Amino acid sequence: MNHKYRINPDWKRLASLIVMPNQRVLVLGTSDAGKSTFCRYLTDYACKASLKVAFVDADVGQSQIGPPTTIGMKLFEPSSEGAESHLPFGGHENDTTDQENSNMKSEQIGNTQKNRSDELYHKADVFYFVGALSPQRNLLPILTGTRLMVDAGLNAGADFTVIDTTGYVHDGAAVALKQQKIDLIRPHHLVCIGRSKDLERIVACYNDLNFLTIHYLPPHKLVRTKSSEARKRNRKAKFEAYFADSERQTVPFGQIRGARTSFFNGRIANQKEIEILTRLTEEEIIYAEWGHRSVSLIARRNLPQSATKSLKNYLSLSFVVAETLAYFEQRLVGMVDEAGNTLAIGIIEKMNFQNQNLNIRCEPSIAAKIKVLQFGDYRYTEKQ
Repeated sequence: MNHKYRINPDWKRLASLIVMPNQRVLVLGTSDAGKSTFCRYLTDYACKASLKVAFVDADVGQSQIGPPTTIGMKLFEPSSEGAESHLPFGGHENDTTDQENSNMKSEQIGNTQKNRSDELYHKADVFYFVGALSPQRNLLPILTGTRLMVDAGLNAGADFTVIDTTGYVHDGAAVALKQQKIDLIRPHHLVCIGRSKDLERIVACYNDLNFLTIHYLPPHKLVRTKSSEARKRNRKAKFEAYFADSERQTVPFGQIRGARTSFFNGRIANQKEIEILTRLTEEEIIYAEWGHRSVSLIARRNLPQSATKSLKNYLSLSFVVAETLAYFEQRLVGMVDEAGNTLAIGIIEKMNFQNQNLNIRCEPSIAAKIKVLQFGDYRYTEKQ
């Protein structure tokens, strides 16, 4: 299969200036500007130049490294004697003007075809679970994960680091996110694909600083806007590939702690306490955990606000968290080992409150190693 991609002529000129040892390159741009293709090209170019490259993919919605909802890092070894056939992303096609013109129409038809640039997908060496498809409302996990993955690449001996990002650049939170990311990563080069007002708002404060150089590139000549359906198909294909060899595994409640959730951190309520909570709320309570002046419970149906308020006052609690079984159904979770490393992501398929265990679909032989379950916002179904 031919995985080659097309590039703009000015990409090669920029690559020749910035590809050198001990450099970090952060790539910014709106959606459908060609950021990911440029990152692939820069990775191939650096490997061909005999550099060990860390590709950090922080585009949680349209991942190239690792599954969607994660920030992945893949370390690529230098290409053997610069051989094109062994480049991580296959290398680029000749980019003469005549070829571009003659192939423009066929390239742009692809709304009904799979985007060639998305065909070559790499399993991450390590990744960080964000649990969402967008940075919005997930700014801290995005920042944390990106920094950790850059560090992972450096610790693995990378000579050159490429960081891809999402197209989220349009509002105040996006500006703050990208600026904080620049401050955390301290890239040597900032590459802006396109010259929109949004990008200028992000990078304006860095124009006179000497720790980085800002470069502007035009959007890819053959770029086309991907429909939301095309993005969904792309995510679905990558999730299916990731979970292709997965199996259902059982994890006891007592083995794990919960992160980004109110559950799996407290004392499990006994049957008598469940009956008392049921009587006080006038709804069937299936499961509950006690914390410090708090209770987290699962009810058969949504509890009205009056019930949680009454429970809070009657038991002199500071916090009451009430969910239903739907809270767990098909929820994507990150699975962390005792060293704090993300082993894999999984899907909660079933909760057994009577036996106090849960079934997770994930990679084989993972369940026994899980110490922390990180809850994400995303719910996975095969129809997505």
